[in-house]
Amino acid sequence: MYEVLIVDDETIILSGIKFLIDWGKNDCVITGTARNGRDALEKIQSCPPDIVLCDINMPVIDGMELLSICNEAFPSVVFIMLTNLEEFSLARDAIRCRAVDYLLKVQLEASSLEESLKKARQEVDRRRKLLQAERTENASPENIRQRAGAACQEALFSPDPQARAQAEEELKQLHVLEHFGLFYIPFSWEAPFSCTDSDTGTGLIAWERELAARLADNIFGACYQFIDLGQSDFLTLMIWNREEGWEQRAVLFASKLTSASRNITQAVPTTLYTPCFCGAEQFSACRDSYFNLVESYYLDAAASPAELPKRRPSFEPLGLAGIGSQLEVEINVKSITGCSALLDRAAARIRETTHQKSQAIWLCNELCRASARALKDTVFSDACGYREIEHLMTRQQVLHWIEKLKNSLVEVLWQDSNTRSEPVERARQYILDHIEDRLLLQDVANEVCISAGYLSTLFKRQYHQSLVSFINQAKVEYACRLIQERKYRISEISFRLSFENAYYFARVFKKYMGMTPTEYEKSLHPPKAEGEKPPLP
Repeated sequence: MYEVLIVDDETIILSGIKFLIDWGKNDCVITGTARNGRDALEKIQSCPPDIVLCDINMPVIDGMELLSICNEAFPSVVFIMLTNLEEFSLARDAIRCRAVDYLLKVQLEASSLEESLKKARQEVDRRRKLLQAERTENASPENIRQRAGAACQEALFSPDPQARAQAEEELKQLHVLEHFGLFYIPFSWEAPFSCTDSDTGTGLIAWERELAARLADNIFGACYQFIDLGQSDFLTLMIWNREEGWEQRAVLFASKLTSASRNITQAVPTTLYTPCFCGAEQFSACRDSYFNLVESYYLDAAASPAELPKRRPSFEPLGLAGIGSQLEVEINVKSITGCSALLDRAAARIRETTHQKSQAIWLCNELCRASARALKDTVFSDACGYREIEHLMTRQQVLHWIEKLKNSLVEVLWQDSNTRSEPVERARQYILDHIEDRLLLQDVANEVCISAGYLSTLFKRQYHQSLVSFINQAKVEYACRLIQERKYRISEISFRLSFENAYYFARVFKKYMGMTPTEYEKSLHPPKAEGEKPPLP
């Protein structure tokens, strides 16, 4: 039976409709009547009917307004509008607002009412199917995961307390806060790439995310979701409905991720995770525990869950307000001593205080902005940048960044008085001392503690060739000496000098020598002419 509510402010109309047809034969039952729109809305709110026969012109809340409200709050309720001739245009508006039909009161007959009820029953069935399909879609594991990920991101990182509370309520409605926890997985890379190489970083983290997803599927089932923060240095993962064996599952996940990462991407993940929390009221505690993971890793206080402090530390201010303006002044007066002292002071505060990562990132940005303003007309803009700062994950990385900044500033300020660059000379000597190693620009820059882009610029200015070209030329010259010794095959020399393969070695050799290694070897020992006598002893 389809439940029907009749709404009209005229008693005679209500009575007439109630007794006009046999409602049971039309598969309907009248569950109530109302004399105005407000009364009808209260009854719909307390027990929504399937069909509403509603007068358009009523006191308090008219029929059109009631239809509009129910379209939003009760989309499954189907309306048939009752109207007079003078309200005919309103009736057409009602059809456009999802009413299934309208009936003229002065021409109301049993046949027309039964026909309208037939349309209404069909529309009720259609809307029920749509709502059921929507509920099924919303209840699918993939939909729950996506909604849980978005809500968790808001609940963790939104600066607005009200937005965080709404996100927590969404997580509660999704039933993911019965048993839940969070993973924080920062990465370092055995094969380092430049922090400014966003494409490389994004590609590597995409591989890592795919690896982690496959492992999570096997260990946690469908009850997990990544929190997408657009970072290429770490993953954040939410797990739910996995109270039993939480610790064992987490340890297994960490072990398998470490093994797979080393074999596929050469990444070194540090897998840190919170305890398993139970109930929506514990989300704030889980949030605190997650940020304890992040801060402890930054402070080098945790490389495994067992090393995590039980409580978040008490943070100290860095006490470096105004350091950017001071640095800008020292650069403008070309004071190497002043710049070095300020940056040494900044490094000391980073090293000696228990501070939040956000404070260190603020400091690096402040120093970077000040340096860029003071040296805007120089090549210094290549020396450091905001993109590199975004990838600083630990206190040691921040200290290394400050040291690179100091070396770059000192180098710039010395340019007018020195013909030779100390970092360039150190880089050149490092290359010559490690000529048999696989030498990358970033590796050399890290060794002399200066940014790769700035080192490349300085090297080319001093030696009139790129640093990469110098590396290849030095390797070719060393290869020539090895060929002259006649102790090694060409393929052995290629391997010894860390070339990818003999073919690539031959290409590089020919570029600098004008001949292949084999041709060079033959040129050192030309064949004897026919009939030529050997030299006298």
